[in-house]
Amino acid sequence: MFKEYTVSNIIDEIIDYRGKTPKKLGGNWSEVPTEYMALSAKNIKSGKIVQIDSIRFVSESMYKKWMKQEVDRGTILITSEAPFGELLYWDSDEKIVLSQRLFGLKIKKEFNARYIYYYMLSNMFRSELCARATGSTVTGLRQPELLKCSIKIPKREIQDKIASILTRIETKINLNTNINNNLCYIT
Repeated sequence: MFKEYTVSNIIDEIIDYRGKTPKKLGGNWSEVPTEYMALSAKNIKSGKIVQIDSIRFVSESMYKKWMKQEVDRGTILITSEAPFGELLYWDSDEKIVLSQRLFGLKIKKEFNARYIYYYMLSNMFRSELCARATGSTVTGLRQPELLKCSIKIPKREIQDKIASILTRIETKINLNTNINNNLCYIT
């Protein structure tokens, strides 16, 4: 029922601009917080964008220079270190910059990217990530090791059903969390 693939078998491309900065590209960060967001590993936690006040921005010209491969809706972002192994499913058409310590995985069309994302959240996948990580002070993952990680995938119709159910559950959890957070401000 499930077929085993490696990450390298299920992606069209991997976006890896770790270590790039505007300074290295002959420019600077933008002072305008309405331009292109540059997400780094510190901004990804538990499937959400966090530490919003620390997000930096770049101009359109810097974006074009930096992002030769763009992040599209359905790209899975994964942190390579500090923090290690955090995931975010990019569910927006907004153009962003992948900054420090982030990989972007563009999943092949024959696979359901949301199913892959949810699988990557599983203990089975996380255990393999941890086993492939290196470093004693700061745990990190090199691109070749990420690409070797295995993923068990059922037929497409089953992927779609699983992803649909888990997406509805996640949406409901997020809605309830937002309601609870709003109630905290009321009392």
